[in-house]
Amino acid sequence: MSFYVYAFLLPKSSLVLPKGMEKEVQLIPYQNLAAVTEADISIEAIQETDEKLLEAVLNHDRVIREIFQQTSLLPLRFGNAFAAVENIINHLQNHQQQYLTTLTQLAEKAEYTVTFSPVSAPSTLEIGQARGKAYLLAKKQRFQQQQAFQTEQRQQWENIRQLIVQDYPKLVFKDCTEGGIKQVHLLANSEAEILTTQDLPKWQAECSHWQISLSEALPPYHFV
Repeated sequence: MSFYVYAFLLPKSSLVLPKGMEKEVQLIPYQNLAAVTEADISIEAIQETDEKLLEAVLNHDRVIREIFQQTSLLPLRFGNAFAAVENIINHLQNHQQQYLTTLTQLAEKAEYTVTFSPVSAPSTLEIGQARGKAYLLAKKQRFQQQQAFQTEQRQQWENIRQLIVQDYPKLVFKDCTEGGIKQVHLLANSEAEILTTQDLPKWQAECSHWQISLSEALPPYHFV
């Protein structure tokens, strides 16, 4: 019997455990720690087709989010399984102090993803009716205008990066593959009051060439 593991946490009697991929998950405890597990889940079986794999990944994330709404936890990436209960207990025993320290640091905190989407350069020049030299000149001016806008856009991003680092030392920057989108994964108070009421408006004011959006409170995937 194999055991799929979703996360590690401090066990609480009030914890409501959700359904996993096939059945309700359970806790396997060791002293002050516990693993959130589901028995009889085959990694090979859930990877047989793309459809099964996608469903499994979504369920993995759902279970972690549902439990995270109730308590702090150390979320594991998709695909972790142990062959027996003894293996899980040995793992918790060997990493007990490390996990307890991390859980203490993450108490009352959540991960937030701040997304910076580049705004397209506005054009104040009309070149559709221009002809000859006037057309070439207008086209050149539009190109220069766009280049100046993009230069300022890049500078705004570099400035805001430094500002965010000052306010949130625990963070991860990520460049998305499409559209020039930038993301920042940061650790903040789970209530996020300062982040939403003070920091985001301040960052947006400094980044007129970017559209900023904020995710909901997420499990601290990037900080464990």
